Amino acid sequence: MANNPNVIENLKPFVKGDKRINRKGRPKSFDQLRKLAQAIASEPLSDSEKLTRIEALLRLMSSSRAPADRKTFLEYAFGKVKDEVDVNNSGDVILRVIREEAKKTDAT
Repeated sequence: MANNPNVIENLKPFVKGDKRINRKGRPKSFDQLRKLAQAIASEPLSDSEKLTRIEALLRLMSSSRAPADRKTFLEYAFGKVKDEVDVNNSGDVILRVIREEAKKTDAT
């Protein structure tokens, strides 16, 4: 790429007041990103409707044919269902670990 003269000719360094410079930069933390996303979500979808972007997205999720969308909508609306795992199982559980090396030596 450095040997190509066309690439070098098209490179232009930043100068003071250049519009290409990103003055705000990337968000410094997730909280800033969340605030930005919330601000965008609360914008009206169009001038003629009073529906916000997030309302339209939630309505779309609630009527989606995809089960994952409907599940996510319900979790946003009513909270996530608690997952319970019984780690004190009194039943007999036998785990057999068979290493690949043992399989190869048994087969030969």
